[in-house]
Amino acid sequence: MLLDWIFTTRCACCQNTINHHLSLCEYCLANFPFFCPKQYNLLHRPDINRVISLKYCDGLFACGWYHGWLQHWLSEYKFHKRTHIKRLLTQLINYQMLRFWQHGGFSPDLCFFIPLSPTRFVKRGYNQVSQTWSPILEKHSNVSEALVRVRATKAQSKLSKAQRKRNVKDAFALSHSIEGKNIAIIDDVITTGSTMDAAAQACLRAGAAKVWAFSTSLTPLLGK
Repeated sequence: MLLDWIFTTRCACCQNTINHHLSLCEYCLANFPFFCPKQYNLLHRPDINRVISLKYCDGLFACGWYHGWLQHWLSEYKFHKRTHIKRLLTQLINYQMLRFWQHGGFSPDLCFFIPLSPTRFVKRGYNQVSQTWSPILEKHSNVSEALVRVRATKAQSKLSKAQRKRNVKDAFALSHSIEGKNIAIIDDVITTGSTMDAAAQACLRAGAAKVWAFSTSLTPLLGK
């Protein structure tokens, strides 16, 4: 107890003193604008289904919209190497995932991260998705690197929806069979769903029984 009092830090939102193992206080975490975990499959939400196309996915889980604090933290970690934000994002994801599973959410046999191209990985120095999600998923499922990128693609951010779909067509493959397995594919931001759906199609070709998309955030309609 004494050590917890000595080693404290500040909540990233309200700046109140908290335990040094955390990044957000209980109040800010409980009041964060997460998607409601009772909405078991976000593909059933008309506003999301209208703008995100996941033809090859059976379901969708995400923490919240890509705006406000969540957009700021993801951008700072991904593009500006603010690696201290990793703990904060992991705390957010863990909180939302536990609530999702408490409401009977999809439990995968295998989890794959959307693989970075070698060039992008070398430039960034880490896969920001695996860094933030692995501490959670490794306690509940098996994390695999069997999903591989078989050809280089352009960055999706400046492409139209149609261009994004063409850009990632047949860009992924599985290094071995996943016959009969329930799969979760994880990314940090889903905008149109093109990258996620291309990876999901590769999983189905390799024998997956079901494929769900897990994402830290979804880009809102106004951000497309």
